[in-house]
Amino acid sequence: MVSAPRRDPDRAHIWSALAHRGFRLYWSGAFVSSIGSWLQLTAVLWLVRSIGSDALVGFVNLVSWVPTLFLGLFIGAMADRMDRRRMVLVSQAVMMVCSVLIGLAIASAGIHEGTLIAFLSVSGIAYAFFVMAWIATIPVLVPKDDLLSAVTLNNVQFNLARFVGPLVGGWLLAVAGDQVPFYVNALTFGAFMILIVVSHAAMPPAVPVGGNVGSAVLQAFRYVRENAWMTRILVAVCGLSFFGFSFIVLLPSISTRVLHVSEHGYGLLMGMTGFGALGGMLAVAVLRPRVGLETMMSLGALLTAAFLVALALSRSYWLSCLLAAGAGGSFVLCNAAAGTALQGNVTPEMQGRVSSMWTVAFVGTFPIGGLLLGVLSDAFSPEAALLAAGLACLAVGIAVTLWVSVPAGPRPD
Repeated sequence: MVSAPRRDPDRAHIWSALAHRGFRLYWSGAFVSSIGSWLQLTAVLWLVRSIGSDALVGFVNLVSWVPTLFLGLFIGAMADRMDRRRMVLVSQAVMMVCSVLIGLAIASAGIHEGTLIAFLSVSGIAYAFFVMAWIATIPVLVPKDDLLSAVTLNNVQFNLARFVGPLVGGWLLAVAGDQVPFYVNALTFGAFMILIVVSHAAMPPAVPVGGNVGSAVLQAFRYVRENAWMTRILVAVCGLSFFGFSFIVLLPSISTRVLHVSEHGYGLLMGMTGFGALGGMLAVAVLRPRVGLETMMSLGALLTAAFLVALALSRSYWLSCLLAAGAGGSFVLCNAAAGTALQGNVTPEMQGRVSSMWTVAFVGTFPIGGLLLGVLSDAFSPEAALLAAGLACLAVGIAVTLWVSVPAGPRPD
C-alpha cells in the first residue's frame, strides 16, 4: 500500500498521482496497452467490413466486448479476493497471444471470420478480467489524497488512446498490411507486463470474504434497486451506450460508402471520437462547479443525439470528423456525470460493486447496440442506422431530463 504525508486536497492537481512511481509505471503501461487495443479494434472493424457485412462487423465487435457484460460484476467481486497484479499480468498475456495468433493467421492465408471470432472471444474474456482488476488496483497505487488525480488520469489515458490508436491503426492498414496492427498490439501488451514487473508495487494480500461471489453480486443488485435514483442512472447509461457509443461500428461503412475515403481517412474519423472524448472531459471539469450532475447528464445525452443525427445527414468528410468528435465528447459528458453521481453517493462497502455495475453498463451494452445498428445498416443504409441511433438517444435524453435525479447531501447509510 502507498503511504504519504497528507496535504490540503485543494492544493492537489491533476498530475499529482504521477509522483508515485508505482502508479506512474502502471499508468504508462495502461496507456500504451489502450493505444494498442484501439489500434487493433480499428483494424478489426475495417478488416471485417472488407470481407463481410455491417451485421458481421457488429457481431465481431460484440464478441470482443460482451464478456464484460456477463462477467464484469462477478470479476469485480473477485478482484477483492484475488491477487490483482497477477490478474492484470495473466489477462495481458492472454490478449498478447491472441493478437499474435490473429496476425499469423492473416499473414499465412488470410483469416476466416470464424477464426477471428474465436480469438477475439478469448481476448474479450481476458479484457473483462483486466479492466476490473485494473480499476480495483488504482486506489492501491496512490494515497487517498491523490485518488481523484489517479482516476482522472486513467480517464485521460483511455480517451487519448481512443484518438491515437485509430490514427496509428489506419496508417498501418494503409502502409504495412492487415496483420501488422495485431503484432503492434501484442507488443503493447508486452510493454505493459514489463512495466508492471519492474514497478515492484506492493499489492494488498487476498483477503477471504464471507459468502460467495454470487451473493455479493445479488447484494449489489438489491442495494441499487432500493436506491431507485441509481437504477434510473444505470438504465440511462445503458441506453446511451447502446445507441450513442455503438455508432463506431458503422464508421467503416460511413467512410467507404458515404464519405468515400480510404484507410487513412477512416482512422482519423474513428480517432476523432476519442479526441472529442477529451473535450468532453474538459467540459466536465468546466461545468461541474456551475451546474448539477442531472443537467450535465441531460445535456450530454441530448447533444449526443444531435451530433448523431447531423452525422447521418453529413456528406462532407471534414464536417463528419467534427460531428464524430462532438458525439464522442457528448457521450463522455453524460457518462462521466453519471459515474460521479454514483461513486459520490454510494456507501463505501458498495463502492466497488456499484462502480463495476457502471462499467458494465457502459462497456457491456454498447456492443449489443453495435450489432443492432449493423443489422439496420444492412437492411437500409448506414445513414439510416445512424439516424435511428440519434433518435433513440434523443429519447434517452428526454427521459434523463424528466426522471433522473441525484440526491444532495452525504452518502446514504
